[in-house]
Amino acid sequence: MTYATIDPATAPIVSVAESKTVLETTLSAALEHARRLTAMYGTNNAEAVFAWEAVEELNVALAHKQAPVQTAFARYCDANPGAPEARIYDV
Repeated sequence: MTYATIDPATAPIVSVAESKTVLETTLSAALEHARRLTAMYGTNNAEAVFAWEAVEELNVALAHKQAPVQTAFARYCDANPGAPEARIYDV
């Protein structure tokens, strides 16, 4: 297996919306690759095991990317609901 080095000066700029699509595409390609290796060589083959590990890592990356990010202020309000800053006023 060979890896390519990416030059930051010439790397394409990918927006957040596109990077999610790229990650999902990479995950589906890795999943298909792992399935083919398993079908060809069985479950005890080292290449198949590494392919499934890559699928698992991509799954974790996708789940981490989709997790909502909570701000420090929101965490403060959750921890201190009685604080004046955490009060919500209806107008």
